[in-house]
Amino acid sequence: MDSWLKPVKTEISLNNGFVLLTIIATKGSTPCTNGDKIVCTSNENAFGSIGGGNLEFKALAFAQEILAQKINSSQLIKYPLGATLGQCCGGYVKVLFESFTENDSALNHKDSWLDKVSALHKKSEDFVLATIIDNDQKKHQSAQKCIYTNNNFFSFLSNNKLSNFVEESAANMMQKPQSPSVVDFEDESKAMFQICLERVKTSEVLPVVVFGAGHISRALMPILINLPVKLYWIDDRQEQFDKYVGDKSKINIICDDFLSSMADLPNEIYSLVITYSHQIDFEICEKMIIQNNFSYLGMIGSSIKGRKFRDRFAQKNYPKDVVDKFTCPIGEKQKFLKSPTSIAVTIAMDLINFIEDKQQSELS
Repeated sequence: MDSWLKPVKTEISLNNGFVLLTIIATKGSTPCTNGDKIVCTSNENAFGSIGGGNLEFKALAFAQEILAQKINSSQLIKYPLGATLGQCCGGYVKVLFESFTENDSALNHKDSWLDKVSALHKKSEDFVLATIIDNDQKKHQSAQKCIYTNNNFFSFLSNNKLSNFVEESAANMMQKPQSPSVVDFEDESKAMFQICLERVKTSEVLPVVVFGAGHISRALMPILINLPVKLYWIDDRQEQFDKYVGDKSKINIICDDFLSSMADLPNEIYSLVITYSHQIDFEICEKMIIQNNFSYLGMIGSSIKGRKFRDRFAQKNYPKDVVDKFTCPIGEKQKFLKSPTSIAVTIAMDLINFIEDKQQSELS
């Protein structure tokens, strides 16, 4: 996901140094997954997460030590998640630390690798990002990068044989994605290189659609915009959107009739139905069940409302396996702390848990 790009660009615009941390490998029980990233800035801010706990605390502390040296570097560190780290997970993780100093020439020019990565994210084009790890810390160089797509290979390497090896390795990863991974290369002078290959699937950003812009949806938006999803927000009342004072830059707002708006939505959407009308709720859910082109269909309301909707679907002889994908209620676990915010948090957790379970089942 591209959540790390914004803080990186901010630090570059401020001429600040930063360290980009990436989980390269995991084994056993770990609090993070391969590809997780966190950006550590010179003013001790952190954006993202690599699992929290003492692992993240120690990694960020080491990142601050690197920043204090004011040198460019890249290095791979292994952290056993046992007693020495004060964690009981029992596995281990490998973290890639990439340090970029202020005014780094590798980033402060047009057509840098960072600009190309940003452009690929905007186009939703999958790619492999290859990082050449600098094992010789005396060079004090920021990590060199290559970018491979199905149509192009962008290499910033002067070593042609190394560049050819990276291109071949990246092409293999695009065909059989196992991301990230580290491969070794030895050139004619017996110099050893480690290359970290990371498959980035921008095209698999999950589309989340929120139907309704009432008070609960407005409380939900600040949560959803910070998730790695493409967000759509639909209502036929402009004044309800106007009441939302949060960041709208990451939201595709559609002010139109609910049913007609559905025609332009992507496939396999994750939908949250939170409108002001039971009839509109039913019409949205019915259309989605007829089309059967959704990954998740959750609706706010009581268990009685959910049961009545299912009965109406059954009376119309809609396929049971499709109707069974319909979930109602969502966001109704609170007994004492009911508020738009608490309901919104629970709705978000229902969605997150569903996505996590779905992706875990696809991996197994």
